[in-house]
Amino acid sequence: MEPMLLWGLDLIYAVQSHATPALTIFMKVVTNFGGAAAYLALLPLVFWCYDAEKGIRLALAVMVSVWINLALKILCDQPRPFWPAYDPSVGIITESANGFPSGHAQISLTLWVIVASWGGKKWGYAAAVLISLLVGFSRLYLGVHFPTDLLGGWILGALVLAAYFLLSGRIKTLLLRGGQRFQMIVSAAAAFIMILYRPTVEMLMPGAVVLGMGLAYSISANRLHFRPAAMFGRKGAGKLLTLAARYLTGTAGIVLLFVVFSRIEPEKTSAYYPLFFFLRFALLEFWIYLCAPWLYQRLSLAEAPSRKES
Repeated sequence: MEPMLLWGLDLIYAVQSHATPALTIFMKVVTNFGGAAAYLALLPLVFWCYDAEKGIRLALAVMVSVWINLALKILCDQPRPFWPAYDPSVGIITESANGFPSGHAQISLTLWVIVASWGGKKWGYAAAVLISLLVGFSRLYLGVHFPTDLLGGWILGALVLAAYFLLSGRIKTLLLRGGQRFQMIVSAAAAFIMILYRPTVEMLMPGAVVLGMGLAYSISANRLHFRPAAMFGRKGAGKLLTLAARYLTGTAGIVLLFVVFSRIEPEKTSAYYPLFFFLRFALLEFWIYLCAPWLYQRLSLAEAPSRKES
């Protein structure tokens, strides 16, 4: 493995030999299309403003991909190029976790290919793959990944996509047949399995998201019948303003929750910190998938369910 990593380091030197201030800024922007910033902005947008079912399926696929990535980072325990054993000078930015597999490469492929599949156009798939390739190149340019990290991330992303396209329809049918109670039990069981492998603070996030998302969406789908496209027949500018109001209101709620959590957060050395960390992400999902849709219906930003649906 060592010769492969040293070859990768030489490749990073070659890439960074063409670095310019403007290119560095561009790469720092591009790299966010495969990071937390992308899915924190996009996942609520899809659920609130486009299609609730597509939104929840996309979010679950991304979270499963994140969990697999974090688990393998711990298991493989591979270095990053800027670690002292290699060359700290190549790290234009830094990351705290292990290097292999690249989460940005894996999650960008998972995220953007699923989004492209909704249009079903060849150019959409090509654009999704291009975004993932650019994200991967940005990680190389910024000195935070070896080429092998990127390759591993793309392979895992492709496997997650294969599972998504083969199994998501069957899982949906099973959950619908089981009813609300079964859906909530499955959400709790999935979250338990996700934190069982290695109950460290880092590994708690995907499990917390899956638990909160699963419970909240089950209630929302069965009680609120939230439909993003239903907005009292509004079209044109009225529709755009309604969607913008939804996104701004929902995002304001997320920001408010983060501010509140930051004020009451215990010390990281506290025995209560892991529980707080878990609850923070679970409650955030309740806002996104249950409380915000309920608020939209109260504010006439979305249609409430009919008497028959209720």
